[in-house]
Amino acid sequence: MIFASCTPQKELSYFQQPKQQQDKVFTYTYPQGQTNYAPKYLLEEKDVLYIQIKSSVDVESNKMFSDNNQVYATQNESGIYLNSYIIDNNGEINLPIVGRILLKGLTVEGARQKIEDKVAEWIVKPVVICKMVNYKISILGDVNRPGSYTFYQDNVSIFDVIAAAGDLTYYGKRKDVKIIRKTSAEDIIITLDLRNAALLQDPQYYLQPGDIVYVNANKMTKSFTYFSQPLSTITASLSLITTIATLFFALKK
Repeated sequence: MIFASCTPQKELSYFQQPKQQQDKVFTYTYPQGQTNYAPKYLLEEKDVLYIQIKSSVDVESNKMFSDNNQVYATQNESGIYLNSYIIDNNGEINLPIVGRILLKGLTVEGARQKIEDKVAEWIVKPVVICKMVNYKISILGDVNRPGSYTFYQDNVSIFDVIAAAGDLTYYGKRKDVKIIRKTSAEDIIITLDLRNAALLQDPQYYLQPGDIVYVNANKMTKSFTYFSQPLSTITASLSLITTIATLFFALKK
């Protein structure tokens, strides 16, 4: 029972390599036309964009797109959200003065460039800042700090989220980590094996906004552990009784 409650080290290690490669540098050369960079995320409906527009030469033009209270309203996460633009069901945002702009299917940089081109019709030499503010991912299951985490960066890997959650617990099943992803067309459940070094080549290594990560538990190990806690108390008690009885009979002789 004691051995059954133990989890082999092989089940707890990340990025495991084949035995013949363990003493070498793990290298994977991507085929021509492929890269090892994070895939460019394409904007979808309900994505939230923080957009700031200024003229680099005309201060007066800045008043057309700026709000005097905006600086104070973006001091926290909720303020940023309230001063951002949500891509609607048509894939568009409605920008003051400029009007509706179709952004669905573009990268964040592509959206920034398109907004800048549109705004150039109204102000001289515009400078546009465009950032995603809804890169929020939830992680549940056998991790040390389950919850929702917001990332202010262009791409987020599965290990970025695991690190934010304080790593998997001892009972977390490294070979059975689920990613639940909802899109406008379908619901997807992806299973990852964090023990395998080939995960680095998997396109699913990088997550998308709104993903939910669920870490399954090693049920056998966890069950035996729960059982072993009262068992250890009983064993200690019996050991104490045996010791007392042995001393009693020894002294009696």
